[in-house]
Amino acid sequence: MNTQMTPSRALPRVSGRSAKVLFLAGSTLLVFLAIGLVQRLVASASNAESSTLPASPAVSVATVVPVSADVRLALPGTLRAWQDTPLYARAEGYLVRLHVDIGDEVRAGQLLAEIDTPDLDQELAAARAQTAQAEAQLALAESTDRRYQSLLAQRSVSEMEADRSATALRAGHADLNLARARLNRLEELSRFKRVTAPFAGRITRRQAEPGVLVGPSTPLFQLAAIDRLRVQVQVPQSYMRSVAPGLPARLAVREFANQTFEGKVTRTSGSLDGARTMTAEIELDNSGMHLMPGIYAEVNLTAPTVAGAVLIPANALIVNQHGTQVAVVGAAGVLKLQPVRTGRDLGSHVEVLDGVSAGARIVTNPPDTLREGITVQVRAPSATSAQVPP
Repeated sequence: MNTQMTPSRALPRVSGRSAKVLFLAGSTLLVFLAIGLVQRLVASASNAESSTLPASPAVSVATVVPVSADVRLALPGTLRAWQDTPLYARAEGYLVRLHVDIGDEVRAGQLLAEIDTPDLDQELAAARAQTAQAEAQLALAESTDRRYQSLLAQRSVSEMEADRSATALRAGHADLNLARARLNRLEELSRFKRVTAPFAGRITRRQAEPGVLVGPSTPLFQLAAIDRLRVQVQVPQSYMRSVAPGLPARLAVREFANQTFEGKVTRTSGSLDGARTMTAEIELDNSGMHLMPGIYAEVNLTAPTVAGAVLIPANALIVNQHGTQVAVVGAAGVLKLQPVRTGRDLGSHVEVLDGVSAGARIVTNPPDTLREGITVQVRAPSATSAQVPP
């Protein structure tokens, strides 16, 4: 029995080019699906984040106030004598007599000590004799030169002999000038046998005793002028523009509890040291001789502020890549980030020179989520003190 087989239907064959087209179409569809999924996830996360943030965050604010015209600055200082000079024995010899001692008040030019100088006296006598000898030799040279010049006019001597005479005369003048200079030096040095006060003041130290051999390197006394005193203080960098010559100063000394001493700034160093401070010197009248050099005092300075400066809490500053700013709350509660230029750092408060004016409301302790243009809710405004903290 013959069974007739029906041929099976063959599957259509797909060419290689068609396969590539199908693969690219499928890949493109998958990419679009992935992009759509990512966008939905991002939108969902953004909606979730925005739902967690309040539409109008609540903030605390402070009202900006102008800085007081008086800025008080208290600095430590030590009183120094207006002049404080060691007195040395310029002439070498033996100290024979002291006319003053520690604590004595002396006048300018007053005799303080006497020195016996035997070696200097002998040198001085020799210099006087050499000067007299040079004067005699010069007189002889002048007489000789006059005769030679007269003989030269009569052609009785040669020009060479007359030139020798003129040269000897010039040498005589030079020798006399040298002898007189040596004599003047020794006479000036001899005056230092009597040690006198270069200025009026008080003897604060005696450093030699009668009988000791003294010389140019031997200190005898320490003389201090204390009718005026000076005190140097170190002004912090934040106050350097406020302290200038002419600024009044008041000094308080613990030993004079119920008394203050008036002075003024006379000069400043004009530069800062390694500690970022500027040296200021204050002159103090001490004609009553109540104060003494070396006393510790508290120096109180009253400095003017910069015109238009205001005071804000230190915790209101925002420092970031945009510089120094404050968050200003407008009338409708709209937030604005305002750049400012700061002045002195007063601890809990900061001086602002420009960028914000008195009466403005600024956010204290601003959170990082604040952005310009958003609306905020004000909790309770609190005004800062109108006085600069001491």
